Amino acid sequence: EKAGTSTIMISGLNFDATEEDVRNFFGDECAVSIVDVSVPLYKDGPRNRGVAFVKVDTNKKMHEMIQQFDKKELMDRYLDLRVSTAKRTTGDDSYFAKELSEKPEMCRTVGVFNLCWKVTEEKLAKHFKDCGEVFATRIVEKNGRSAGYGYVEFVSMNSVDNAVELTGTKINKRPIRVDYAPNWNE
Repeated sequence: EKAGTSTIMISGLNFDATEEDVRNFFGDECAVSIVDVSVPLYKDGPRNRGVAFVKVDTNKKMHEMIQQFDKKELMDRYLDLRVSTAKRTTGDDSYFAKELSEKPEMCRTVGVFNLCWKVTEEKLAKHFKDCGEVFATRIVEKNGRSAGYGYVEFVSMNSVDNAVELTGTKINKRPIRVDYAPNWNE
């Protein structure tokens, strides 16, 4: 399991609920795993927005808590718990802590996700050059511009294991996620 934290998004929260209410909802057994609780408020008053973000110390514990507490009641409201995808507002890095896909046999290619539209194939190759000799890169395009992901193919199969370790590193100040991908000729 990768180091770092993972975040649960809770929706359906009572507008009067506080961070303390959210912590108490999970109880003492989960308290040690909770790194932070955020209950965003409306700008014009003390009411919360009906959502909360709970940062948990491991991806595994986050999934256990979602399984255990989803659809449970807090302050007369049934809560909906899921993995947060609100990276910008919460600093959530769970997207980058996803488990790797199963490594295909004879794998020499990785997928690179969350790319800035301005990233070129040359810049992609340069970012991965220390992993091993790059054979080819490809930025996927939709409607004439980058779709935000691409592929790096290496000469050696050993290089992909080094490449997936670059998850969370930045290209053009934007963190990337790297995962195993089927080879292009398949």
